[in-house]
Amino acid sequence: MPSVRRSHRKSRRYGTAMPFRISVPFTPALGTRLLGSGWSLSKVASLLVVGTLAILLYLMSDSYAFFVYTAQIEGNNLLTAEQVYAASGAHEQSVFWLQPREIAARIEEHPYVKKADIHCRLPGRLSIDVSERSPLIVWISAAGERWIDTEGMTLPALSENRPPLLLVDDGGRAAQEDGTLQPAVAGSVLLLSKLMPEVTQFRYDATWGLLFQSEHGWSVALGDSSRMEYKVSVLSTIQNEILSRGEHPQLVDIRFPDSPYYR
Repeated sequence: MPSVRRSHRKSRRYGTAMPFRISVPFTPALGTRLLGSGWSLSKVASLLVVGTLAILLYLMSDSYAFFVYTAQIEGNNLLTAEQVYAASGAHEQSVFWLQPREIAARIEEHPYVKKADIHCRLPGRLSIDVSERSPLIVWISAAGERWIDTEGMTLPALSENRPPLLLVDDGGRAAQEDGTLQPAVAGSVLLLSKLMPEVTQFRYDATWGLLFQSEHGWSVALGDSSRMEYKVSVLSTIQNEILSRGEHPQLVDIRFPDSPYYR
């Protein structure tokens, strides 16, 4: 009987999937990536906070609640609060955009303001503290009336608070080329007002210099500003001599105090 051989071929299998591998690259977490590039979550958070604050600041600066409509003014005696506030240029400006130094510079452009201190506060508060000049002399010349302060500064005349001393300069010879009062003349008047407080009115003449009317009725010529204290002491001696003699001169000339005379 013939033998039956079994085939050693393996049978084909259909429909069976062959196994394969898929390689997926590793994706680091956001925090790890930021750390590798020099950033961190804290920096990102800080930027978000700063950005948010910037937006809020912009919105607040554009709000009328933070605009300036008035100011607290202190230190003003000659100028009104309205004049100081107008000079500030801060009206209807956002307090966020105000520059105190610029405001102070604008106010100090006024001839009567020596110094201005500015303080800005939320929501829209502005405080201005001014230091004013102190005029002591009314200077009257052909150019009109002007005032002179304690530092010899020539100022425009105001309508009120007229200074106590008067200097009449009919010929305009006491003026400098720029129209201001000669510092030496201003200094002499201020000094004489301290040495002789009873004298409040002076006149300036190209020949005689400073003159004033004595309480005894005669004119006194003081000349220029040199040796003014010594001239006043000489005047006192001469006046005592005149009174002791019972004389009534028209003029006492002490322009040259080493050789004074009267007539």
